[in-house]
Amino acid sequence: MRRLPFYIAVVVVALILIFLPHLLSEYRLNMVIRMLIYSLFAVSYNLLLGQGGLLSFGHAAYFGMGAYSNILMLKHWALPLPLSVFLGGVAGALLGLLFGIFVVRMRGVPFALLTLAFNQLIYAVAEKWRTVTGGEDGIAAMRAAVGLPGIGRLDLFPTSNWYLFVLLVVALSLLGCWYFTQTPFGKVNLYMRENEERTKFLGYNTYLSRLLVYCISTFFAGLAGALASGFEEYVGTTFINLDKSTEVLMMTFIGGTGSFFGPVLGASFLIYVNDLLSTLTERWSLIQGVIFIILVMYMPEGLSGIYLQLKRMVLHRAAKWRKTA
Repeated sequence: MRRLPFYIAVVVVALILIFLPHLLSEYRLNMVIRMLIYSLFAVSYNLLLGQGGLLSFGHAAYFGMGAYSNILMLKHWALPLPLSVFLGGVAGALLGLLFGIFVVRMRGVPFALLTLAFNQLIYAVAEKWRTVTGGEDGIAAMRAAVGLPGIGRLDLFPTSNWYLFVLLVVALSLLGCWYFTQTPFGKVNLYMRENEERTKFLGYNTYLSRLLVYCISTFFAGLAGALASGFEEYVGTTFINLDKSTEVLMMTFIGGTGSFFGPVLGASFLIYVNDLLSTLTERWSLIQGVIFIILVMYMPEGLSGIYLQLKRMVLHRAAKWRKTA
């Protein structure tokens, strides 16, 4: 019974999200789609940063890998979109496995710099291998209809249909990420963040554990990249550059690394603010930077920290009230 208000809130939010295409204009619906995609990207990053204490400057490599894989499979193999999106996640995980063999041996500054180096390596490959990636011009592919057993073909070109597809994929992915954090293996990730030596003493293989966490994180980053390229019907080097790695870092910090849904809040907030500022001034990126600095200096727990502080305050006052009653 104590969890009943939470379940009611989840049902209400789910119903609102399902009926959102009937409530918003197409422009606003496109913004919500970006929020959903980048929420998944930020949550995948927080599996490393918030859960594992690993600051990465190269997470865009896996986002871009998923994006390129999805577009190439749509363009050359004409795979069904759900399959190409899933394989985009697999491509991100395979790249994560390849790089993770080296990077998860490190921690702190060496880890951050090595992830940055690998990200720049992938960026250079995408920029120079023009016959495959299109270089700076990128490549494009149209979203195709999806065949559903017993229903027929569903056209994903209309924004409302595409939104529902993205909502389903992101909801299932976030549920999977959340479930991972609740498993014993997810708890090991927290133990390694707090005290790796003690975790080794307890008998855990920290190298293999961190490598598996890294692959899980990069799978969902690749999945987000595949959704992003499907949404844009295009992929270019902007999907894989350092700006993209910085963007997901900002989303995660702004939302708060101490809460699972903090990055979701951060991604939604940053996308909305960027859209608002870009209509007001050409120097919107400067204002974005100032906002980020203020939040880091005065709200180290991020936007989700406001909720956590209010929750602690309410619980504290409730405990005092019980003592005096």
